[in-house]
Amino acid sequence: MKYTYYIYAVALAFALSVAGCNKTDDTGIGDDMQVIDGIELGLGAVETSSEATTRATVNNVVYAVNTTEDPTRTKNAQNFITDRNEWKLDFHLFNGNVEDKYTPGSFIGQTDSDNDGNWKPSGDFFFPNYFKPWAALWLYYDTKDKEVAKIQSDKTVFLQQDQLYRPKSQLGSIAKKISVELQHQRAMINFKFEGIQRSDIVESSVKVVVNGEIYTPYNVRTDGTLEYLLILPESIKTSDGTGMKVTYSTVNFPSGASIHQSIDYELPVTLNSGNELGSNNCYCFTLSGKELSISPVTIVNWTTGEPVSGEYVAVTAYPTFKGPANRTYYFYYDNKLTVDGTLNGTPELQAINFNNDGECTIKPDGRIITHIFPNNTFRDESPYKLSKEDQIILGNTNKMYIDLTNIIQKINP
Repeated sequence: MKYTYYIYAVALAFALSVAGCNKTDDTGIGDDMQVIDGIELGLGAVETSSEATTRATVNNVVYAVNTTEDPTRTKNAQNFITDRNEWKLDFHLFNGNVEDKYTPGSFIGQTDSDNDGNWKPSGDFFFPNYFKPWAALWLYYDTKDKEVAKIQSDKTVFLQQDQLYRPKSQLGSIAKKISVELQHQRAMINFKFEGIQRSDIVESSVKVVVNGEIYTPYNVRTDGTLEYLLILPESIKTSDGTGMKVTYSTVNFPSGASIHQSIDYELPVTLNSGNELGSNNCYCFTLSGKELSISPVTIVNWTTGEPVSGEYVAVTAYPTFKGPANRTYYFYYDNKLTVDGTLNGTPELQAINFNNDGECTIKPDGRIITHIFPNNTFRDESPYKLSKEDQIILGNTNKMYIDLTNIIQKINP
């Protein structure tokens, strides 16, 4: 006997309903054969009637995992899977944990042609009366095997890198409605620029480099804190090749009162274990402009936002300097920054106030530090004028934590 059934892309995950089903594969035409009203697709381990909206919060920093800023989250109270009406759905049904799928009960590449949120396989399908059958599902934009895009700055392109799936596993007995939970097959990188002036950074210059491959992430917010999302293959190892790093450039002001030079920064992001990125995991971290610290890379379940485990990485978005505790010194840069903004005015010095730990993080106003003074007075002679070997070039991987102890000893022997 043939039955037509429909796939409904509803993101509420209800408990599996129970129907009278034969434990064998008898093709009876009585109560043992069920008309399938739909298969409800849920995201992850979502409890009945609840939406996956748990935030990932680390050191009081809230990351965009299942928040309104995360375009991959579920949508509104209806909990529909966001912006996936025209995606393709593969459904493979198996009679037990076997290799060959049951072809009439499976379908590939169906789309929601009328954009009403429901996937409707064309034609009639036999839906066999399996007892607790097995199934594998994928929900994807184009093809499951498509390479991840290098440029994900556009929201639509970013979302298309995601794919939801359920590895082959056992379902409940065939019933009027079956609940099937999906998870994200790929991994997400989520990072923020905290405590940093947004106007200092060229937003389009922010990249993520993984093993030599350059990716452009999606800019989550149009104002306020800079935050980026990036979807990567779950099999990538950050320990291979050149590892993972975030690169960005500061704004260049060629004229006017502020004569800043653009600085290109590279910030390494090293997961301690070096393991492959995991599916359904979001790796969250913050580039901090306060003090160089061990900033957490928190691994959370992409769907629920609940932490999975923690690993750590040392990153900062502004350089941190080491020197005498509770002392103030002054920098001068090679860009000839002056108090009045002219090239012939009084040189402007950058104060560095070392804290109790002898550290100071500053917003850099130039590229190469050529002078260090014990007070706010410019003098172009030794020992205040640094030698070529001692000059400090800002903006590369090796110059984010800079020990000035020996240089300052030359100034104040």
